[in-house]
Amino acid sequence: MKVGDVVMFSNYTGRYSMFYGHIGVVERYTDETKSADGKAHVRVRWIQPVPYHGREATVSNFGADNFEVFNESR
Repeated sequence: MKVGDVVMFSNYTGRYSMFYGHIGVVERYTDETKSADGKAHVRVRWIQPVPYHGREATVSNFGADNFEVFNESR
């Protein structure tokens, strides 16, 4: 995963399940060697805002393990 990749939120369980299936573009990628918790993280700009607690999220930060690189040929 790298900056500019189109990704899909693939975690359908847990407290952020409302993001499942949404598509975004990676704006920032921090690999596991540079993050405090030892896990890779991404900042994603959503293609379409995601309803979240009465607002619309346009940008989110999550662990990279919640995403897969979107492949249109599926």
